[in-house]
Amino acid sequence: MKKKIVLVLSFALSSILVVGQFALADKPDSMMSGNGNGMMNMMEAMDSPEGQKMIKACGNFMDSYNSKE
Repeated sequence: MKKKIVLVLSFALSSILVVGQFALADKPDSMMSGNGNGMMNMMEAMDSPEGQKMIKACGNFMDSYNSKE
C-alpha cells in the first residue's frame, strides 16, 4: 500500500512539474509573431549604427565570396 502511495505521489509531482514548465514558459520572440512587431524591431535595429556596421560587414563578406568564384 505504501508503494502505491509513493508511486502515485511521484507521478503527481512529476506531472505538476511538467505542466508548470509549459504554463509558465515565455512565448518566444520571433520575427513571425502574430502582431508583427518582430519585423519592425529588426528594421529599427538595422537603422542603428551597429546595424549599419553589420550590413557593411555582410556586404564585404559577400563581395569576397563572389570574387572567389
